[in-house]
Amino acid sequence: MPATIPVHVAIRESLKDSVQHAITLDVRLESLIAERPSRPSGNFHGKIDFSSPPWHAPVAHCHFDLHALSRKLERDLRAELNLPRRYRGGSSSNTPKALHAVHRLAQGADDFIVRLSTRELEKWSRRASIALEITEAPKKLPRLPKEPERPCPWCEHKTLRMHPLKGEVHCVNTACRDEEGNRPKASLEYSPVVGDLVLVWQNKAVGLP
Repeated sequence: MPATIPVHVAIRESLKDSVQHAITLDVRLESLIAERPSRPSGNFHGKIDFSSPPWHAPVAHCHFDLHALSRKLERDLRAELNLPRRYRGGSSSNTPKALHAVHRLAQGADDFIVRLSTRELEKWSRRASIALEITEAPKKLPRLPKEPERPCPWCEHKTLRMHPLKGEVHCVNTACRDEEGNRPKASLEYSPVVGDLVLVWQNKAVGLP
């Protein structure tokens, strides 16, 4: 039986992984800033009276968001440890340096701020993955005009989101669980009874209320 990893060690390893993942994604972002997106980022179809920026705006925004976040996390950890503030220059090379410093500083920081730093980096990585088109952004379920948004069958909140390319629907309410403690998740499957695609949930329930 493998040895149990202490919590304080595990959360710092998780932060290390998040730091490395963010750095890897940022390298890809920076290489694509000068390229136009492969598809429009919005649903606007009207006339515009200004030119679009000569770069990939979602990618550029994500890149500069990490630029700011890396320095903020380092600054917060240094303040937590009563260390003097350290200024990081504006060049891109300072972003991974700040992130590696975050991991080093986390070794002596409180567990709460280590978890908080990890969550901030994971949130950024999700946005970066969407900007890079590695993953698709979750969308609300389609509905007819004036039709109310469907609630989750378990928590009854309007927190159902779909991934059209995957044919999946899930509840984004992190506290939501079914009777067996599982997160609600459904996939589109063909039903010979209905003769069409239907949503089949993790507990084999079919459809929406």
